[in-house]
Amino acid sequence: MYKKHSIKWLYLSFFIILLLSILGIIVTATSYRNTHQHSLEMGLTQLDKVNDYVIKILTLELDAQTDLLNDLGKQMATNKERTQLLDDNQILNKLFDAPTSIIRKIYLLNPDGKFLDGRKQSKNGLTTLDYLPEIYTKDSLFYKALQGEVLGSGKEYFDDHSSYINIYYPIVNDNQQIESILMVPINLNQFFNEKIAQKEDSLQGYTMVKNENMEVIMHPSTDQIGLSIVDGRKKEFPKLDYSDLEKLEQQQRTNDHGTVAYYSYWWTSKNLEKVLKMTAFQWITIGETRWIVASNADFREVSGLKLQESLIVIGLLAILLAIILSILINFRNYIRRNQAYQENQRLLAIQELQKEKHNVEKTLLQESKLETIGLLTTSIVHDMNNFLTPLIGNLQLLMDEHKDNPELIEDLKEIYQAAQKGQKLSKNVLRFSKVAPESKETLDIGSVVSDAISVMKLLLPNEDIINLEIKTTGPAIFEKDDLQGILYNLIINAFQAMGSSGKIIVSVEKCTESDIINFQNYHSIYRNNKFLLLKIQDTGPGIPKEIENKIFTPFFTTRTSDGGTGLGLFIVSSLIKKNNWLLKLETSPKGSIFSIAIPLENSDTKGAVT
Repeated sequence: MYKKHSIKWLYLSFFIILLLSILGIIVTATSYRNTHQHSLEMGLTQLDKVNDYVIKILTLELDAQTDLLNDLGKQMATNKERTQLLDDNQILNKLFDAPTSIIRKIYLLNPDGKFLDGRKQSKNGLTTLDYLPEIYTKDSLFYKALQGEVLGSGKEYFDDHSSYINIYYPIVNDNQQIESILMVPINLNQFFNEKIAQKEDSLQGYTMVKNENMEVIMHPSTDQIGLSIVDGRKKEFPKLDYSDLEKLEQQQRTNDHGTVAYYSYWWTSKNLEKVLKMTAFQWITIGETRWIVASNADFREVSGLKLQESLIVIGLLAILLAIILSILINFRNYIRRNQAYQENQRLLAIQELQKEKHNVEKTLLQESKLETIGLLTTSIVHDMNNFLTPLIGNLQLLMDEHKDNPELIEDLKEIYQAAQKGQKLSKNVLRFSKVAPESKETLDIGSVVSDAISVMKLLLPNEDIINLEIKTTGPAIFEKDDLQGILYNLIINAFQAMGSSGKIIVSVEKCTESDIINFQNYHSIYRNNKFLLLKIQDTGPGIPKEIENKIFTPFFTTRTSDGGTGLGLFIVSSLIKKNNWLLKLETSPKGSIFSIAIPLENSDTKGAVT
């Protein structure tokens, strides 16, 4: 016999697969996190070394330009014709053609800032300059340099998307008075491209330089020159996320040196996509100004995590595929088992249907037998009633004729009473079989019950077996014989079940409010009725649970050995249904209670009858 495959095993297998998958994902995530952290630390360490290297290049190159200008200035200071030294091509060629030189222009100014002379390197050699462009005077230290207060480089300044820094050298006479000033403007964009960017060709990322106001001085993208890393970029790209850049700016302002991982954008790219970047930064002093040099790199590229992330994705997809395959296999097995179970259930349903069909046929046969017996019984009882009628009449005549013989009269009365009971019984049977017409009337429930119990006490071997308790009474419309027939069958059934040693308690009592509500809700016909409760209680062994639903079935009996017909409780049930009364059965090993709710005839219950 197939049993339904419990879905809990399917759920359990799903749970185990899911648990293993989660553990695998946790292990993978932990490993990835550790690798990520280790790679980050290694990347930042490497980037810090790169940044140190760039700082050395930057400082050495700017120092070299300053030294070249100092050499020229010293040679001019030893020459009496100080204002004509720019005509000395040999000295200028040394300045412009030095291997480390990025100087393209040089100017000679008097202490008032007046242009004296200037040269520019071009493809055709040195050419003479006629004036000093105003752009080169934007240095905030320009006028201090004319007074000899600046020796070396001044402050950076901007023109459109270009940045510059001036290098100064004052030329003094024998009296230590400033006669003229040599000034060399350095294009920092050009300097960055020639001296720094070329060194980074093999690096992933780039180096940038900012001033104390966090404005970009040197950057691979000229569009970034002059922009502050947060406020300036916000104006250009207002929709981007600058939260990490703001934290970075704060950290760089408060620390001289450090390494940081943060989310930002590659500003050299056309598509600004947010990425995890690493930076190593350090503040340096160049002449009269301070710069922050920061080397940046893409963390995923530097650490090689792109490949690892791809492998992780492939691994997770493999886990997901394994989960799906496992679920499909388990689900397929479950469906096959369930189909076998459903097929078995179908066969069982067919078998149950055949069994039910057999029971229906058996019931029809029983009903046919009952109908046959009813017809036969009705015929017999009708004939018996016809026989008893003349017998009763003749007994009455005999008693009238022999009034002077008390002993004979006593015997005749006993025969007369037995004949009357037989006639009464036949009338009950005829009435039950609908042969006789119904004659319902308004009767007092307590009185009818008292009369019936009085007769029953005479029929039982010991009248103390029955106790009657009429706690209240009231009128109802019914046939007297119906209620007495119910009592007769229930008392006889109880007596046969418990024997002469037990007790039968018959009581008429008020219904509780909750019972009345339950009875009224049972059917609309009881909506406004009051009820009395007739209880027949015995001290027998009770009715077994397995047959409790069968006891009102016709011909069902547990007393086949002593001639039980199985009609007593069926008659009780039929009479109760006939009168639209309610029947409730309570049973236990200590006895059974049959409770009959009888609707009253539109009047309140009366006081107790004693």
